[in-house]
Amino acid sequence: MDDNDGRRTAPARVIRDPEQIAGLSRAELAALQPVLAEFEFRVSPYYASLVDWGDPADPLRRLVLPDAGELGGDFSYDASDEAANTHVPGLQHKYPRTALLLLTGVCAAYCRFCFRKRFTLAADDTHHISAGDDGPETRLDVSAGIDYIRRHQEIDNVLLTGGDPLMLSPARLNRVLEALCDVPHVRTVRIGTKVPAFDPDRLTTELFASFDAVRRTGRRVVVVAHFNHSRELTPPALDRTERLLDRGVSVINQTPVLRGVNDDPAELARLLNGVTAAGIAPYYLFQCRPVHGDESFQVSVQDTLRLLERTRPSLNGLARRFRYVASHARGKIEVLGQYGDELLFRFHEARDPADDGRVFTMPAAEPVLWPRPPVSDGPAASPDRSTR
Repeated sequence: MDDNDGRRTAPARVIRDPEQIAGLSRAELAALQPVLAEFEFRVSPYYASLVDWGDPADPLRRLVLPDAGELGGDFSYDASDEAANTHVPGLQHKYPRTALLLLTGVCAAYCRFCFRKRFTLAADDTHHISAGDDGPETRLDVSAGIDYIRRHQEIDNVLLTGGDPLMLSPARLNRVLEALCDVPHVRTVRIGTKVPAFDPDRLTTELFASFDAVRRTGRRVVVVAHFNHSRELTPPALDRTERLLDRGVSVINQTPVLRGVNDDPAELARLLNGVTAAGIAPYYLFQCRPVHGDESFQVSVQDTLRLLERTRPSLNGLARRFRYVASHARGKIEVLGQYGDELLFRFHEARDPADDGRVFTMPAAEPVLWPRPPVSDGPAASPDRSTR
């Protein structure tokens, strides 16, 4: 495009103002203003081109367009109690073998159901959690987190998250990767990202070179992708994913079940079969976390079990590899099914070792949006928090 002086300018990498979106009515734009005062809007031009903005029921539009419902409800901003897992600024440690480094609060586009909207979408820091007075939850300077990981030799894999780590420049991300590769007991680096779906052009040759360097140290790179709908599986997205796979990077996919997005058996089958055919392993199917303003995305456990019953006949064995879980404050709780009048759950991974593998039930008579496990028999055995 040309600026006023006739010089060529690069296309915008992000759209922050819904006024720039063709297809939204004046009434719709006016209704968005109170929401935008609390929660920001952000979408890449690439992803905007996939959306039918004139259709209020379009699933991709639901994923990224603000909605008045975000301002209401009684849900928490920290449904999984991440505050309890924050041990040093920018690091969470909930399960013994896994640490999280939160690198940024920015994403290529903002999912309206985001469970960390307290620091991604939020226009201010009112609802942020913090480790004492140590500042923001995300840190580009990971030195304190690396020191913590180095001291905890049980940690053999680290998840880079945020926000989206692939929004960092390759040079910044490479510094984090180099620091992790300098810790002998870290064998796997996971990267949680929706960039392959939101803005695949960010998967550059320079980024691939950083992953190659990690692989040369004998470590594994795992990209945890977030394809929520089959229409995100575009040729550019699949091309970049194929390039990752060709370089020895493992790619897995996780998504919550979202009302009006993927809570239809035909669509869920297209998504799970689509990622499987692309060489992406289905990993987790999440119960949508009860986070403030997410009510319009919630699907009950009972309805999801019925959805899966109708979806499975259309899936082959590879597409059925996912686990249906809730990322609860006390651990990842797998939803096993319904037996008679009871819903069955099991701790797939637990913060308290006493919970690990524990099975419990809940009555199925009323809709369940979130598991309520019984109180543990003993005190929680959390990792050392003396350095907080």
